[in-house]
Amino acid sequence: MAMAKIWRNRIEAGTQRLSKCPAKYRNQVIALIQEDLETGDFSINDLMKLVEDGMMTPEEYAEITGEEY
Repeated sequence: MAMAKIWRNRIEAGTQRLSKCPAKYRNQVIALIQEDLETGDFSINDLMKLVEDGMMTPEEYAEITGEEY
């Protein structure tokens, strides 16, 4: 779980892409980001900014939120 948290932190900070996350951590990372969205530690606007900045695809946004970008 520690590596998944590290990847989550990198992705939320915009220093790493979800597409570069190793497959063995991807589901955990997505769950952690979803948790952060629910608790308000990370916002939908933050996630949208990652898409706008090219650090996340609209498809990845949809995978995380369950809604189209």
